[in-house]
Amino acid sequence: MKIFEKRLVETVVDRVCDVCNESVMADVGGDRVEKFGELKAKWGYGSKEDGNDYHLDLCESCFKVALSALKDHKRLIFMFDDENNLPDEKFGVNLDRG
Repeated sequence: MKIFEKRLVETVVDRVCDVCNESVMADVGGDRVEKFGELKAKWGYGSKEDGNDYHLDLCESCFKVALSALKDHKRLIFMFDDENNLPDEKFGVNLDRG
């Protein structure tokens, strides 16, 4: 026998990029799905940022801008260092996914 009860459930109806304020929701096959990247940091004891917790939701465009800025920063740091590889198109891509 099935016993039913009405319950309220919160559902994500929209999510916006924290940089450009555009929605990161897309219609795919009649469903609304979230297409976003995240930038997270949680700093601990000994850090100058100790206790600070960051979380940014980013649209694909803003994520690419952030990634590009980090690539450029790494290039500047290691420009004249032959022992470090400069970032390429795979910079940041998780190659260990199973």
